[in-house]
Amino acid sequence: MKGKQLAIVLVLLVALGGVALFLTQRNSASWSNTATTSSGKVLDFQLNDVSRVTIKESDAELNLVKRDDVWKVKERADYPADFDKVSALIRKLWELRPVQDVKIGPSQLGRLQLAEAGQGTSTGTLLDLKGASNKRLAALLLGKKYLKNSDQPAAEGGGFPAGRFIMGQDGSNRVFLVSETFDEIQTKPEQWLNRDFVKVESPKSIAVTGTTAGVNWKIARDAAAGPWKLVDAKAGEELDNSKASGLASLFAAGNFVDVLPPDAPVAETGLDKPSTVRIEAFDNFVYEMRIGKLNGENYPVLVSVKAELPKERIPAADEKPEDKAKLDQEFQAKQKQLTEKLAKEQNLQARPYLIVKSTIDQLLKDRASLMVKKEAAPSPTVAMPPAGPKGALPPKYPVPTPLRTGPSPSVPLPSPRPPPRK
Repeated sequence: MKGKQLAIVLVLLVALGGVALFLTQRNSASWSNTATTSSGKVLDFQLNDVSRVTIKESDAELNLVKRDDVWKVKERADYPADFDKVSALIRKLWELRPVQDVKIGPSQLGRLQLAEAGQGTSTGTLLDLKGASNKRLAALLLGKKYLKNSDQPAAEGGGFPAGRFIMGQDGSNRVFLVSETFDEIQTKPEQWLNRDFVKVESPKSIAVTGTTAGVNWKIARDAAAGPWKLVDAKAGEELDNSKASGLASLFAAGNFVDVLPPDAPVAETGLDKPSTVRIEAFDNFVYEMRIGKLNGENYPVLVSVKAELPKERIPAADEKPEDKAKLDQEFQAKQKQLTEKLAKEQNLQARPYLIVKSTIDQLLKDRASLMVKKEAAPSPTVAMPPAGPKGALPPKYPVPTPLRTGPSPSVPLPSPRPPPRK
């Protein structure tokens, strides 16, 4: 009897194990089918078909548009976008894979900031990828960031970002957790601009003409490593070379904050009555900058660039024939580099750039502030007697005899001697 009971128990255990295995495999297959596309990724689209990326929040929208094989920022009058940044985002979406399938009902989507647009702070950030004829290729809603910390639970608001909750926009309302945080996603147009700007190398002279009499000066040097001199220096003026050297490097790696539309009203920007800066470089480049009036923490600046590049190399008087081929090759390579630089920088002439105040203020300095500060002559001091020990009386000095102004005191005359006796 005991043997039969043991056999029955064994059969039941085997049956229960089989049921558990079946349920586990079914759940796993269900997760695989619902959490990913056929390729195992969150989104399914052709990488090279994307020609428009829209980033939309509850109160802002940004559009990156590809025209003539160039990505541009629509909200900045089609100014060129940062190609590396845009392409990196598209590739990240194309490669995105889920870490976990999140089972959550529609009423709980607000907790993960995945509610539909128009529902306040519970709304997520929509990423919409479109192709030809503005056809949607894929879309994704970015929700709350997933915080992870071994010491403090994420539900309590602590930890560091380790992923993000997302929801597909294909009608299935599938919610996943992914390992990407998408920190680079912003609707600020200036964050997506191509940051290439003028690069002034080895300036030879800098001339500034401001809107006030004091901001009017020119400095120059004879060689790239030579000292700076003040052109048309007046009597008593001595240029501070350290200050001049700082000005020369201001646009060695030029940058800007934002751009304005090409048709920005000059009366508003102050570019109808600008200050001007002219920089001539040893590589024959000439930069002219028209600076408008201060707007917050930035100045609007219009840039123009020109250069007269030599067509042929002038050989040195003592040049050896065996060196000619090498020097000619180096000259041609350098001229090609300068020609490409000129074309690239001349494309920046179409619109005003906003450049940070701290940079432009260094150029618009008063002439006197560029000079060496001369120390004032010390005022004469009267020598004082050395101090004695604490509590001691001051040293005694001989007191001059005062002049007498009254009648001289009478002095007794000596008595006369008596006459000698005969």
